[in-house]
Amino acid sequence: MPQLKLVHKIVLSFFILLVLIFASGFVYTYLNDRGSVGAAAKSTVTAQFQPIKPPPKPGPNALVGVAVEGFDSPVAPGGNSSIIISTAGGAACTISVTYNGVKSTDPGLVPKTADAYGTVSWSWHIPQNTPPGNWPVDITCRLGKHWAVYDAQLTVTN
Repeated sequence: MPQLKLVHKIVLSFFILLVLIFASGFVYTYLNDRGSVGAAAKSTVTAQFQPIKPPPKPGPNALVGVAVEGFDSPVAPGGNSSIIISTAGGAACTISVTYNGVKSTDPGLVPKTADAYGTVSWSWHIPQNTPPGNWPVDITCRLGKHWAVYDAQLTVTN
């Protein structure tokens, strides 16, 4: 029986110690978090963010290239297509789409200037009477004395 009382005291002591450790950890965390919220709020208010600067403009003799980043093809007649390209920032770009030997006059196919990052995009409508097939999409970009051409194929399917 004396051994049972000893075991009982040890278990009770262990349980009390566990509760005290848990309680002290809770109090420490509560007080620590409460203090850090004010510090975080102060640092957020005083932090200054720098805007993202665009890349430098290409020089007058910079080379020009054209890379397609996205192109909606194939497309059904009556649908829409779009193309996104990368080129030199500030390059003047044109696009033409030809169906059956006739250039499209869609208002979305206008000349555009590449943004500071060299991105240009066009969207246009495919006429309902466009026959199925592969139709040329020609893109030209110029910057100073240099230019680049990209020829793609728009696939129209039923």
